[in-house]
Amino acid sequence: MGFTQYGGLVVCRGLFRKVAMERKNFSAEYFEKALAKAYGCEKLSVENCKIEVVNQSGENFCSVIYRVALQFRRSPEDVLESGKYILKDLLPSVAELGTNEKQMFEEFLPEMTKILNKCSSELGERKLYAECFLTETTAGKEIYLLEDLGDLGYTSLDRFQGICLEDAKVCLRKMAQFHGASMVLCQEQPEFLDKLSPSDYAKGLSDNFAKALVLDGAEFAANFFADELPEIARKMNAQIPDTYARRIQDIVNPKNSKFNAIVHGDVWVNNIMFNRPEEKAVLVDFQNCFWASPAIDLHYFFYTSLRIEVLLHRKDELLKYYFENLTKTLTHCDFIGAIPTFNDLKLEMERCLFYGYYAVCCELPICCASPEASTDFNLLHLMGYPEKMLAKRHELFKSERVRETVKTSLLEFEQRGLLETP
Repeated sequence: MGFTQYGGLVVCRGLFRKVAMERKNFSAEYFEKALAKAYGCEKLSVENCKIEVVNQSGENFCSVIYRVALQFRRSPEDVLESGKYILKDLLPSVAELGTNEKQMFEEFLPEMTKILNKCSSELGERKLYAECFLTETTAGKEIYLLEDLGDLGYTSLDRFQGICLEDAKVCLRKMAQFHGASMVLCQEQPEFLDKLSPSDYAKGLSDNFAKALVLDGAEFAANFFADELPEIARKMNAQIPDTYARRIQDIVNPKNSKFNAIVHGDVWVNNIMFNRPEEKAVLVDFQNCFWASPAIDLHYFFYTSLRIEVLLHRKDELLKYYFENLTKTLTHCDFIGAIPTFNDLKLEMERCLFYGYYAVCCELPICCASPEASTDFNLLHLMGYPEKMLAKRHELFKSERVRETVKTSLLEFEQRGLLETP
């Protein structure tokens, strides 16, 4: 048993097995229809099909993930081909909430890729995402058939210790391409903005899931450090719930930003596949995308994914590196009008710093939870058992990285006046 996270929703790992058993059997005929449509080959036939559920112990997913190996012919006369794919089957509870992933795969990401591919080769490698061969969405169901990035040499990064400076730069270069291409797209075709739902937090933090993850998470962090940092803890608790919810709501509102892009919304190490030999990265999982300040992604990435020494001493260097690549992307992709300045970006980082506070207190403990700490973590169930929930949060904070990163960050936030209540 373990847990999965989606915009404030945490689900028991046992549900993965239940969903896997209750979902339809994904047969050779199912993949035959999908590939026939994807490749435009009506007579495509699948001759061999192997499918297995990917082991997800101790990871944070909101889907059942299958690895699929197929052998097929595009027509009876064609040679036998082999292909490896990932089938992503969202949990019903997530699919019912609604996501922006279908729109991202079918419309936004292909157009953003076209924009990047039209520009000069000076941007280097420009692959943004795993190619999507099938999207299937109905009430309570979202299924995606994707290319297997593992078969292309991509692997996951270290979510337990965080990532080093050089790996972080590779990730930020990809984020800059993603943000920059989205800015060009929405400038050229502004009607695309109407196709994206706003942030889950656009209406505040009033739903039970957001309250449990965000508000209760911040309150626990405050009380955990109450003996060591009594004044900081007092200020943190004074903001909960009203000031805290309002500040998050203001940050995700694009009307408050100096400039906007499509925000990934969940950029941390598990949602970045990495090819170290070729020094390239690809983003995955686009459920939470929305239009807002790119500083949201940057703070989320910095405070959930960097090693503590990188977060403390190299953040400015990383921000400059991101900005250089964002500027390069916008310039080579023919962005019209004034390109944001580095000062604009710094102002956005300052305005959105509270998002980093949220990320480090509420998301980091879950992001780097050990397999042991994730055992039996079912937020839906634990919400009804305060003592068990409290014990589980204490278990998450046993991580030295969590304690050191949260404490160090709180001292920084206090120094910068972030914890004051207006």
